[in-house]
Amino acid sequence: MRKKMLLLGLAMAAVIGALSTPGANACPNTSCPICTTYADGSECCVGCICCGDRVIACTNVYCPPPDGEGAN
Repeated sequence: MRKKMLLLGLAMAAVIGALSTPGANACPNTSCPICTTYADGSECCVGCICCGDRVIACTNVYCPPPDGEGAN
């Protein structure tokens, strides 16, 4: 019985270790701000995180459109 429990424990540890290791094809997350430049030269940027060319997440900062639409 003790041998079976030890074997089960080792098997579980191997599975957990395999699942927690990042994949070989995983790309590193990098900062990729998305910026809007206005006619007067000012700029508004939203901080985002990217994986390669794909945007993963952005902050909830809002940049108004250049023409002022959408403002209350």
